[in-house]
Amino acid sequence: MRTRFLLTFLCICFFSCCIAQNKKIDSLLSVSNNYNKSDSQKVVYLSNIFRQYCRQNDFTNMELYVGQALALAKKLPQTFSLSKVYEWVGLCYHGKAKYLQAIEAYRNGIDIAKKRNDKKVMAGFYLNLGALYGSIPDYNKSLEAQQLAVALYTELGDTDDLASCYMNLGDTYNSINNPVSAVTYIKKALAIFKTQEAGLHYGTCVAYKGIAYSYRIATEFDLANLKVRPEDRYKQSLLFLDSALRIAKIAESASPLIGSINKDIGAVYEEIGNKTLALKYYQFALQTIPNDEIEEYGNLLFTIGQFYFNSNDVAKSRNYLRTSLAIGKESGLLLLQKNSLEKLSALFEKTKIYDSALLFYKESIAIKDSIFNTEKEQEITRKQLKLDFSIKENEYKLVQQVSDSKLKQQNLQIGFDRKVKIFLAIAIALALGIAGLIFHDRRKTKKLNSVINNQKAELEKLGNVKDKIFSVVSHDMRAPVNSLISFINILEEGNLPPEKLTMYAKSLKQSLGYTSALMNNLLTWAASQMQGFRSANEKINACLLISEVANTLHHHWEPKNIFLKNLVEKNTFVYADENMLAAVLRNLISNAIKFSHAGTTIFISAEINESGSHITIQDEGIGMQAAQVAAFNANTQIQTESTRGTANEKGTGLGLLLCKTFMHQMNGTITVIVNETGTRFVLFLPNNETRLP
Repeated sequence: MRTRFLLTFLCICFFSCCIAQNKKIDSLLSVSNNYNKSDSQKVVYLSNIFRQYCRQNDFTNMELYVGQALALAKKLPQTFSLSKVYEWVGLCYHGKAKYLQAIEAYRNGIDIAKKRNDKKVMAGFYLNLGALYGSIPDYNKSLEAQQLAVALYTELGDTDDLASCYMNLGDTYNSINNPVSAVTYIKKALAIFKTQEAGLHYGTCVAYKGIAYSYRIATEFDLANLKVRPEDRYKQSLLFLDSALRIAKIAESASPLIGSINKDIGAVYEEIGNKTLALKYYQFALQTIPNDEIEEYGNLLFTIGQFYFNSNDVAKSRNYLRTSLAIGKESGLLLLQKNSLEKLSALFEKTKIYDSALLFYKESIAIKDSIFNTEKEQEITRKQLKLDFSIKENEYKLVQQVSDSKLKQQNLQIGFDRKVKIFLAIAIALALGIAGLIFHDRRKTKKLNSVINNQKAELEKLGNVKDKIFSVVSHDMRAPVNSLISFINILEEGNLPPEKLTMYAKSLKQSLGYTSALMNNLLTWAASQMQGFRSANEKINACLLISEVANTLHHHWEPKNIFLKNLVEKNTFVYADENMLAAVLRNLISNAIKFSHAGTTIFISAEINESGSHITIQDEGIGMQAAQVAAFNANTQIQTESTRGTANEKGTGLGLLLCKTFMHQMNGTITVIVNETGTRFVLFLPNNETRLP
């Protein structure tokens, strides 16, 4: 019954995770389908898709996109993308305990990296292989792979990744019951991990866990070598595990280790004899170990089964042990199989069901023989000694090189110092005097330059405002005024037919409307350039403001039969200056109406997140030229060249310049994106507490 419950629990967690990830897969598929180039970026998109399917345990779709990613990567002239795909495939299968497929991917990746002599990538594959073989376990191959990784990382001088090698070696030594060597290598890794992110990350947690486990399995002789008193072994283990748990709770990268750490704490309390606390932490572990950590989950079930075995609860022990055995067989975890079979044999022997006990015992012997035999143990010992010697030799060589270099430098320095001291004594006296004079002069010059530069900047700014005003007035306001004078002259003559009067009035209305909008933008922009014109950001209702602005422009979009949809939800608030944002929206919506065809739709939407608010105005119009888009998106205050609208409407380009100016003063940004469906302007307004550089 318990086994059935556990399997049901796993299924529920699996499907919950899949539902949560469906949106992400849909997004990845959309991005990939819309990207039509056959390059390395397309390989990345395909790889992201199969990695997401892997997280859902959907291996059918995963392998489909693995095939597409590999096929495309093999066609590219450079092989780096192909190596990366093999790495991701290997990690996917490795994490799901599909070790044969993972080994094949890692080996293929090594072959590709060897052809271009990429030692960094080769070392990474060997590092992963070493960890994988330690899980199966095949300690002979694990040590061999780790030896190759250590040699490459040492040659490259890559201490960060060398720390991961040391950590894997520590785990391997713990697995073959050599805690003294394990602690030696884990402490090497820990020293490097503590220099990264103040030690608050995954590597530090793993190191603390490894040392705690070493103390638990150490003999009294081992503890003496480790300088730990036998009576302090569990106290020291708990101290390391508490440190690991503290980091895992505050560091995002280490949070997947919370369940595993709780399991280890429970094991310590069980060994102490406190069964209540032991079971409490085992239950914590069941709740916090991620569903995709198959090996760790299987080991936890075995540990709980062993706990109930020691507590003489036969039924619960049998259910947990059978489940851990099933996971071990399905995932090819030989060590988990061996431990589960041995404990099941002892369990049936305890209940006097000797035929089942013998059956499980025989099966455990067969598994054990495939893990250890005399030849393998001898080979492991040789690899262990060779690896230890190689690392020690490299360390001694490095120390000797540093010592020789320091000695040579010291000898040269002694002779050089004698000559320099005399020269320095004279030079310092002269330098101090000269420095005093220079400092005094530079200080005066700096103050004068600062005053002059500030005055020059203000004059240039005022000059630019003046030039802009005269330029626009001379070129764009003369014609509407002349048209008005001509129209009045015609009216004075009194012989104008009614149909021509209507036509002239309509033309004059359009011209004066353009002139009015131009004057508003011109005066507002000019004021924005003056010193003292600043935004007063406050929390305003974006939906209400957009509706108000749209209502003032209905006489523009109704004659063109254009639809305007405000998709912003009610009570959507943004931080902005209400008048400035209204001016920006008015110009952008007017612009969208101007360049939209009759019968099309303008969409206005908003998205709020932690960083700030995005307001989007999307039309289905004729778009902008590439040069105009580049000029507008550039970080400059340059007037955009104006073009005629779909109904031959005029413009000056000053409206978009005004939008950029106001968005900058509100500490926000504005960008334009042009595609086949039209033009999209995106406004970004940071939260009240956010400040853009």
